[in-house]
Amino acid sequence: MRNTSLLFLVTLSMSFSVSSFAQNWIEYSDAGEYFGVNFPTEPEIEAFTFDSDFNAVYPGRRYTVEVGASRYSVSVVDFTDAQQILLDMEKTSAASGPSNWIYDQRASVARAAREIRQRGGEITWDAWSHLDRVEGHMLQVTNTDGSRTFAGIYLNSNRARLYISEATVPAGSPPPIQFQQSLHFLDDEGQRIRYLISTNGCVLDPADPQIQTVSVR
Repeated sequence: MRNTSLLFLVTLSMSFSVSSFAQNWIEYSDAGEYFGVNFPTEPEIEAFTFDSDFNAVYPGRRYTVEVGASRYSVSVVDFTDAQQILLDMEKTSAASGPSNWIYDQRASVARAAREIRQRGGEITWDAWSHLDRVEGHMLQVTNTDGSRTFAGIYLNSNRARLYISEATVPAGSPPPIQFQQSLHFLDDEGQRIRYLISTNGCVLDPADPQIQTVSVR
């Protein structure tokens, strides 16, 4: 009986600890960048630049929280001015195609995934993914120190933005599901939006008047 009571108390204590930890998390959103995500606390925000496959440099913002040895971040690359950025670049004639600014965005998911692979470590998951019908890629890496990195990369062409979510947790830690599965997109009113997919694979806003004839649900 004593052992059973002790086990109950330990389990109860762990339950309260997990519950207390979960309650400390916040639902963070940035309406200007059209996304929301769960963070352990308010993130630090910094500007950064993203180098593309066409050697263009795009602006971005990175949102980061570090708790102990765990690190959570969402990086947002802004392609709003992609056409002008490519137009203003010095480049060879071969790289001067009129549609390169579109191709540059389409290639950004593969490029971001490649950069994560090149950091080293053992890739344990490497596959196509989608988030609210926005296509992307997911990676899981066991790093050389035993920590694990969980990454999701999504190009929301409706917002001309690339989203890269990364969580790195210490060896032996459970997957950071509360962060990993919480990333979502926002509409013009700051509300969560789940897109639909057209029959040719393009992503559509649910408010599109053509939605009934061209989409699959």
